[in-house]
Amino acid sequence: MICPSCGRRVPDEAITCPSCHASLDVTRKLSLTGATWCPACGALVAPGVSECPKCGTTVREQRPERRRREIDLPDIGNTGMMDALGAPGETGAMTRIESAIPPEDDAALGTRRVDRLPRTRAIVLAALLAVVVVGGAALLITHPWNPEATRISATTPADTSMQGFPGFLESLTGQDSAGGGEVTSAAELLSQEHERLGELAESVGESEELLKSDGVSAESTDEQRAEWLDEAEEVSIEVSNLISEVSSLDDGTNTEAVDSLVTLGSWLRNRCDILTSAWELAAASDDIESDAATIVSELSSSRDYARRFEQQYDLWTPEGSQPQD
Repeated sequence: MICPSCGRRVPDEAITCPSCHASLDVTRKLSLTGATWCPACGALVAPGVSECPKCGTTVREQRPERRRREIDLPDIGNTGMMDALGAPGETGAMTRIESAIPPEDDAALGTRRVDRLPRTRAIVLAALLAVVVVGGAALLITHPWNPEATRISATTPADTSMQGFPGFLESLTGQDSAGGGEVTSAAELLSQEHERLGELAESVGESEELLKSDGVSAESTDEQRAEWLDEAEEVSIEVSNLISEVSSLDDGTNTEAVDSLVTLGSWLRNRCDILTSAWELAAASDDIESDAATIVSELSSSRDYARRFEQQYDLWTPEGSQPQD
């Protein structure tokens, strides 16, 4: 077929000229068997055509034929083995099929029931391990080296004065103890508090003498006066705590004795307040020699409390006698 536009030869199956792309105006019936479409323009390409007749795009690549290498193998001839095995393609070997279900014990088998038991060494090691674990747990629980380790009863003296029963319990009693704890009587506790009150009064007197001598001396430093102030405040706190403890010992039968001791404690606490105030003046003073007279005169108001305390302290007895004015 010749293109009427450019005069070149055109395949009979072409619709347009591959050279000038002119339409050939020829209606043809093409078989779609083996046909394909051009990936560039989408035109139908007839079977066997490698280029698109419309746009000229290569549709099918012509692959060269693969070269084959001829190998010259020696002819070994017919040994007769294939005839013995049977038909060609058959090996004559039976496929082995194993079952997942374990077989039953059979006396004909080589293994015995005894062979499945653990070895003696494994049994001995397991027994030793069990003894060590059980024995160690028993020692940890029983504490044979410390019999008191598992004791749960209280051994520290407990103050029961705030529970409505004045005194101290040396140990608590219960179902595991047949004996009772020793309880200090209220009269004994009042005697002990009376002695403590006397010791605190001596500490207050020593602090007063220290203030009159070294506290107002120019040789004392600010650090020393601050330390002596802290000691005086500690004594004052102890006196206040003692008064609270004595007040809690009133069980209704020793009210008179408790009131006497509380009165003595109140006189001593007032004395401590005056002493603390004087030490505060000394600690805050910039010129201790100039303020010495003022500081010492601050202690004069505590003389009346000191006199009353000294008069009534020796007259007080554990039975309780009211202080005299």
